[in-house]
Amino acid sequence: MKQPIIGITCFVDFKEERQRQNETYIQAVLKAGGVPVLLPAVDSEDITKEHAQLIDGLLVSGGPDMDPQYFGEQPVPELGNVNPLMDIYESRLVQLILDLDKPLLGICRGEQVLNVVAGGTLHQDLRRALPQVLKHGQDQPRWYPSHTVRIAPGTKLAAIFETEELAVNSFHHQAVAKVAPGFIASAHAQDGVIEAIESQSHRFVIGVLWHPEGMWNQVKNYDSLFAAFVQAAREGR
Repeated sequence: MKQPIIGITCFVDFKEERQRQNETYIQAVLKAGGVPVLLPAVDSEDITKEHAQLIDGLLVSGGPDMDPQYFGEQPVPELGNVNPLMDIYESRLVQLILDLDKPLLGICRGEQVLNVVAGGTLHQDLRRALPQVLKHGQDQPRWYPSHTVRIAPGTKLAAIFETEELAVNSFHHQAVAKVAPGFIASAHAQDGVIEAIESQSHRFVIGVLWHPEGMWNQVKNYDSLFAAFVQAAREGR
């Protein structure tokens, strides 16, 4: 059986006029048995549809804040930079992948885009919304776990990691507020912040707020998430 093609979204750098992605995403997909393909963000519905048809699974990577207009809010002062092209492209692509019921793994921003596209909302800034939150923007290396999350029993995430508590890294100031219809919160930090969501009506649609691509080759069992994702893409070919 041919290896599944895994599309990875790119970061759009307007100042440098280029699109790029970190090697860690590529290596994580390769190690799991997938064929990584970088998907440049484009403002074209036709090309976005071609991208959705081309791939067997989609990895929506981390990146800047999502424009709160996508979930019906005005920007708060703490909102970071937004990227209009990434918002347009990723919103279209995620919706297409959901409609096609192809496997999707959203990481950090990718989890947030997934939740918004499916009808949920975000906390634009955690410290503004929840003053007693933990530190969610660590200073340690990306492979270093800075806090733990509780994984809900009976979820896909629990089956993948085979545990109810997981040490994770943390590089965000936003998070899911209202979980999208048809999704559940499958992991929480000790401060109550939603750290993962998953669809109850798709074969494999999971979003995590931490960065597993920064830990998969350093922390035991972290490659299991990418293995499960790529396997789901393989089975859906």
